[in-house]
Amino acid sequence: MANKDNRPMRFLQQENKRLQEENELLQSEVIALRRYVKALQSLQQTAHKFTPEKDILILLDQTLLCALELLDANDASLALLDEETDELVFVLVHGTVSKVLPGYRFDSKLGIAGWVVTNMEPAIVNEVRDDSRFLSELDARFDFVTRSLVAVPLVARGRPLGVVEVLNKQSADGFTADDANLLSILATISASALDYAASVPIGPE
Repeated sequence: MANKDNRPMRFLQQENKRLQEENELLQSEVIALRRYVKALQSLQQTAHKFTPEKDILILLDQTLLCALELLDANDASLALLDEETDELVFVLVHGTVSKVLPGYRFDSKLGIAGWVVTNMEPAIVNEVRDDSRFLSELDARFDFVTRSLVAVPLVARGRPLGVVEVLNKQSADGFTADDANLLSILATISASALDYAASVPIGPE
């Protein structure tokens, strides 16, 4: 009889725990949404003032910062394709190696970044050392540890311009398809800006 009397109490306790967990999840989602909105507003402000002759690097940099914020990661880079040498060149870098990696070049066919540019497809790799495409030499050269990454191509008019990578997501869950989709949107903005800037005449005619 006593066990039957305790059932309503146990039910209420379980229901209370479930509601608390749902509330915590909702609060976490609200915080993430606010972070997303703030990052996108900052990018919008930069894009609104964009002029190709002066601000292309500022816009690209702001887009990279936005990617870090949206994907909750520590490191990010943007590398452009040098068609004359068939190399990828790191142009913008945020995170641990931001002081040493810009300007570094490597064969555009190598690494996960090279695969992304060659195939013009995104890549999500949450255990890079289990992926045969991973270019471990870069980590060794710059004393860096890549654990996970998502990379998407910069493409304009069907032509690859480079690649954007976001590395080492802070969440233990790793990068997701939603992360790749968000990064692809930002990469489209960057590629369109690059293509537009390249088409604008420099100096007086």
